Amino acid sequence: MKKLFPLVIKCQIVIFCMLLQAIGINSFSQTVKAKEVPVFKKSLATVPYTESVILHSKLFDQDFEIMVHLPTTYHPDSSRVFPVMYVTDANRSFPMIANISFLLGFPRTDFPEVIVVGVGYKIRGLEDWSAWRTRDLTPTNVPTTDKNTREMLSRLSGREMTVNSGGAEKFLNFIVSELIPFIESGYHVSRTDRTLAGYSYGGLFCLYALFKHPELFNKYYAGSPSITWDNGILFRIEEEYAGSHSDLNAKLFISAGSLEGGATLQNLRKMESQLLSRNYQNLTVDFQVFEDESHVTCMPAAYMRAFVTLYK
Repeated sequence: MKKLFPLVIKCQIVIFCMLLQAIGINSFSQTVKAKEVPVFKKSLATVPYTESVILHSKLFDQDFEIMVHLPTTYHPDSSRVFPVMYVTDANRSFPMIANISFLLGFPRTDFPEVIVVGVGYKIRGLEDWSAWRTRDLTPTNVPTTDKNTREMLSRLSGREMTVNSGGAEKFLNFIVSELIPFIESGYHVSRTDRTLAGYSYGGLFCLYALFKHPELFNKYYAGSPSITWDNGILFRIEEEYAGSHSDLNAKLFISAGSLEGGATLQNLRKMESQLLSRNYQNLTVDFQVFEDESHVTCMPAAYMRAFVTLYK
């Protein structure tokens, strides 16, 4: 009996030590797992030197998201004014364009610093952006395009979408009567050095604005413009302008990718030739084709070249 008691004690001690070891291993394992899956505080990334504001349009009874990229030297208390570029399709392209402007302007060089104003929409998804850009950036209504676009966007979004093309004149009116006064009242922008820039439908819109209301801007960038819209109606709009005008005071840059297709490139070269044949006073036209680039891949290089061409 005396020999049994120490044995019991030893067994209890061994079991106790094993329990402590198991607890320690489990705790260590939990600690390692916690370290293997760290928890980070996440926040949305922002575009440097950029402000965003919601502008309610009385003309549309709709909220637009306006993004404003400021030069690094901009100060609200300064009297210095900067050239301004108004850009369409801000929901998709603004961060890229703003950073191109930032790259060219910082560190400080001889290249002019530019305030970039992106015109976007309050959206639930890019399907909304696509529907509204079709509405706002096209000069005429094309029912077949509306139908095809509506069906595609409804399928992608899982919602019934509305697409009505042909609102370019109304959208331009919004820019002139609501957006530009808002920007000029809140930022130090030049009233004589304004650029309008857009890509694809946005390029179509820029050429429309140039031929319909050339006095609104003095520089235009039309990137890969949808020049075949409505059977090439832009050619007829330009012809109407040429019928009563001999001057077109603007600096225009047009670009395209060599892989965009023969019809697109042929029509763009036709537009360039048509403009040059007019001998418009004070019109400067630059046209560049980017080799081995498509409609999409051409965009970054084309916007970089647009800044250099228009502001050099």
